[in-house]
Amino acid sequence: MRILVTWTMKIGPPEMTETVPRTPAPGSLALVQKFINSTEMPDGVDELRTAQLAGSWLRDTIGIDLTVSEKDREQLISTRELLRDLLEAHTGENVDPAVSVRLESLLGRAPLRPVLTAEGATLTVNCRGIDSFLGMISTAIVEATLLGTWNRLKVCRSEACRWAYFDHSKNGRSCWCSMRGCGARDKARTYRARQRAGAATTA
Repeated sequence: MRILVTWTMKIGPPEMTETVPRTPAPGSLALVQKFINSTEMPDGVDELRTAQLAGSWLRDTIGIDLTVSEKDREQLISTRELLRDLLEAHTGENVDPAVSVRLESLLGRAPLRPVLTAEGATLTVNCRGIDSFLGMISTAIVEATLLGTWNRLKVCRSEACRWAYFDHSKNGRSCWCSMRGCGARDKARTYRARQRAGAATTA
């Protein structure tokens, strides 16, 4: 069965700068990546920090005008951060099962409708408002799962970063958004910790 996402995302220069630019996630999975990266942690600008800005972000990203209430904005933020938590599993971290349950509840508000043709089946969002965007997120995840790309969408293991990136490495074992940035800093911290532990042992 083929699952296609029936929307068009505008791809343009990002407003935030990654430590080292990576090639974006392929296909509709790029929407999930862009959604998670709508804030730069820990103290960067959150593009969804007000309902008005959230509406502008949605319009610029998916080309659809949606009226966003404060309750809608809170739903978007909750979904975004739960997705960020969920993706930690893709770098080997333990994720609380409650994360998936809460995500299912949020994304489940957006009904999806199958569209059948002689060539196969596609899914389309069957609702309006903010739930239509969440339906796009759901279909993108389903499509990526079937294509085998979902597990390569990750968040940087650095707690000070947690930037979403797509792992294009051959072995699929990347854990940091940038080996030269976050990866090098993490390895340096680990090395210093071992040195201190060794010094304490021999003292």
